[in-house]
Amino acid sequence: MKTYDNNGKLLNELTTAITKDGKAINVSTTYDTYSGRPAFQNISVRDTDGKVTVENIINGKLLP
Repeated sequence: MKTYDNNGKLLNELTTAITKDGKAINVSTTYDTYSGRPAFQNISVRDTDGKVTVENIINGKLLP
């Protein structure tokens, strides 16, 4: 899902995926509205046992 501002610039992108082994991957990327570059990315992975791993990236992007 993508979120845009009133001028049509990309603000945020949210992606959710489920792997074959049952892991749920959630990726949220927030963009700088002036440059259009990724400002912040949050990646969370929940395995089948319920354990959650979170990775935060500032001023960059790890996953598409």
